[in-house]
Amino acid sequence: MNDPAHTEVSAIDALAGMGAPYTSVSSADEELFTRAMLECDNWHRQRNANYQRLWSAQSRPMTPVGLFKRTDLGTPLDAPGNWLESSGTGSSGKTRVFFDEPSLARIKRAMFQMFLLNRFVDMAPANFLLLSPSPDDAGALGYATAFEKFTACAPVKERVYAVSASGSFEPERAWQALQRWSQEKSPIFIFGLTVFFERLVLAGAAPLAPLGTVKALTGGGWKGMEKQLSRPETVARLQELLPAPICEVRDLYGMTEHPLHYLSCALGRFHIPKYSRFSILDSVGEDLPAGQSGLIRLRNPFFAALPSHDLLTEDLGQWGQGCACECPLPFIEFMGRVSEATGTCAHSASQGGDLL
Repeated sequence: MNDPAHTEVSAIDALAGMGAPYTSVSSADEELFTRAMLECDNWHRQRNANYQRLWSAQSRPMTPVGLFKRTDLGTPLDAPGNWLESSGTGSSGKTRVFFDEPSLARIKRAMFQMFLLNRFVDMAPANFLLLSPSPDDAGALGYATAFEKFTACAPVKERVYAVSASGSFEPERAWQALQRWSQEKSPIFIFGLTVFFERLVLAGAAPLAPLGTVKALTGGGWKGMEKQLSRPETVARLQELLPAPICEVRDLYGMTEHPLHYLSCALGRFHIPKYSRFSILDSVGEDLPAGQSGLIRLRNPFFAALPSHDLLTEDLGQWGQGCACECPLPFIEFMGRVSEATGTCAHSASQGGDLL
């Protein structure tokens, strides 16, 4: 986050440009991450009086995600960029986050590496089915914009949005697109909220003709809401309806207040790459050992406009290591939320109401 006039690469930019983010963390990696977090801390302290007040009470405060929904803690920036908005959780409200161009470039660089190393890319022109509204209709709604940005993983042949501007899922539009694409062998990517994946497979009548590769990415979770199918049932039904040599379904974990979204491995676990750090905390804020559930804490210094680099989420999880997928990094298993589901985008979808 150095001044744009400076040519020296900042520690934060060096971290974002790191290759091989899923390899074991070396002492040099740890030193770089520590310097990047300090750089981020100093950036926000110098430009954000509210954050400096928090910092004065506790050096580098671990900030609850709900505080960003209730209080304006943004760091002012006079720079080009875009505003995005979280879906909001219960009575906590919504967080508006400004994505300045340098921060967005760091995020895109890291996300591309994560998609590449998870083999969620393709060099051939691909068809994209987005179980979300078009960002043009959704305005600044974070999840719609995120799914749109993920289409950078392949050249776009056709892009279809299966959610209306009012937030209603339109399964006919989705299946018409899939039926049309079944006449060719182009790769297909499907991105969307988990609740809409369930509705997609429940609306499927019969398997399509054999397809090329199909790669799907679910996001948003169910967050404790009632559902008709379990996730394994939803995945199995999707693979039955979309016969293909490869029909792979991964999950996504992230939030508007945190710069990165994390892809699950083939076994459904979230290996946090070297761009970030995590821990699982008990009720008094102490780190928990592997296998015990608590609140997920995430750290990443990529945001210039929001001091959320040390974030206490409202998500429950546990951590472990030695995953059979052979990634050497420890992993998070998401287990639900401690806050009520009412107000989230997934809850609105499950009730058939507007998302926007």
